[in-house]
Amino acid sequence: MSTVRREPMWTATAALAAAILLFFLVWPLVTMFGKSLADGAGGYSLAGYARFFGTPSYRDVLVNTLILGAAVTATSLVVGGGLALLVARCDFPLKGLVTALPLVTLVIPDVVVAAAWMLILGRQGFVNLWLEPLGVELPSLYSWWGLVFVMTLNNYVYAFVAILVGLKGMDRSLEEAATGLGRPLAAVFRGVTFPLVLPSVFAGALVVFTHVIGSFGVPAILGAKIPVLAVKAYNEFVSEMGGNPLMQTTMSSLLVFLGVGMLLLQKLFVERKAFQMESHRPPLPVTVRGAGAVLGAATVAVVVVLSIAPAIVALVTAVTPAKGPVLRYGGFTLAHLEWALRQAPEPLYNSLFLASIATVTGVVFSIAAAYLIVKRRSPLTQGLDVLVMLPLTIAGTVLGIALINTFNTGWLVLTGSWVIMALAYFLRRVPTSVRAAIGPLHNLKDSIEEASIGLGVPPGRSFFRVVLPLLWPAVAAAAVLMWITTLSELSATIVLYFGGMNTMPIEIFQQVDSGRLALASAYSVLLLLAIFVPLAIARFAFRLRVGTLD
Repeated sequence: MSTVRREPMWTATAALAAAILLFFLVWPLVTMFGKSLADGAGGYSLAGYARFFGTPSYRDVLVNTLILGAAVTATSLVVGGGLALLVARCDFPLKGLVTALPLVTLVIPDVVVAAAWMLILGRQGFVNLWLEPLGVELPSLYSWWGLVFVMTLNNYVYAFVAILVGLKGMDRSLEEAATGLGRPLAAVFRGVTFPLVLPSVFAGALVVFTHVIGSFGVPAILGAKIPVLAVKAYNEFVSEMGGNPLMQTTMSSLLVFLGVGMLLLQKLFVERKAFQMESHRPPLPVTVRGAGAVLGAATVAVVVVLSIAPAIVALVTAVTPAKGPVLRYGGFTLAHLEWALRQAPEPLYNSLFLASIATVTGVVFSIAAAYLIVKRRSPLTQGLDVLVMLPLTIAGTVLGIALINTFNTGWLVLTGSWVIMALAYFLRRVPTSVRAAIGPLHNLKDSIEEASIGLGVPPGRSFFRVVLPLLWPAVAAAAVLMWITTLSELSATIVLYFGGMNTMPIEIFQQVDSGRLALASAYSVLLLLAIFVPLAIARFAFRLRVGTLD
């Protein structure tokens, strides 16, 4: 390769990037794991893990977490995979609606989703109120089916996007050859299509599983009777003064082991099942008419309606008169929105401030890291690639607990400052931004940058004048997505926030926890406006394709 690859400037940048992740991510995780082994007398033991696995209530938490992760992963693969197959292989009315699904499902905060489904299917939800005169009562939402249902709607899009990309990346000549040999369509799917798309299925399953086992908002609101690790670790954390600090580090460490284990398992399967194709001619979709077209359109319509239902319900409930937890649907009031507008400026400012800090630092870091990983390949940058992806396997509550355990004492105290909150947001969202920049870099020929350097332009200036302008659309889109998803961050915030640094998701969670669902909806509407207005500006004014499939 060219000598451009061995510029000392880029070696130093790679070392700095790796050092940042090692110090602020790996070291806190190692510290947390070390505390889970502490015996209280300055030594180490497995007492915490022995107590965890020896106590039925703790074992049940682990079993619940695994069951929930497996169940939601399975249902998400069925819903997302079925929808991806339908969209990739068929043309029918309303198919274009699916381009907005990633945007809708990824941007609406988990806490808003959970609160909205409480209002729809909860004990006093309007569906139960409508069915009450008929003597019909739905099963309790605060149960296994409720958790799986809501979390599937919140996570199927990860499987949908991964499998859709896999289906569109196939070469249609493989299926055509199998069909030409007289194989029936079902056999072609089993023998050709499914094996080729299996790496995408595993990738989608990994993202869904790790997201589910680390989720806080939905299980905390709907799963009071079904404790899971992320919520139980938080409960141990907040009761530390009178509880057992050893158990919160033990459970947090177990969550990290689960996430990393799934990552290694997925990597093993993908490497064994990966296929390379000579050309890229995706199978042509078949135009569906008649009953098939109606069924396809209805399927897409139902999925889209269920996906946007939380936002619609939040808007309706925000203007519904209420007395305590009792909502009077059919009336109209602006009192909740007025109250929220008077109370929201500080938490909204905190959310915007932290999201902006995390996004600016995250984008700068992501551009450098992506460039190093793709264009300056070395053992150091390969290690950086692994470190960058590590936050995907770590629950927000776990990351928050790890940061507090590490930076609560010593020469660098960050606990109780906005810096530790911005740091957690940065670490949580950097992987998405890095991956967004890596894609265009793979398509950028090395000869373009080398030509600039060959003309006498220094490597650093060549990067800013040649490489960065070509990356701008993807990086800008990733920055917007990073910013709006950081606005909705709850799991890390619930551990790290302190007096005066409430954020909008925290306010919504507290209102829901207090039973003031109308006020929670009003706060939700303000948060959604703060998310979607900049998103609309980025998409339509600056033509950035953020979180969509078009």
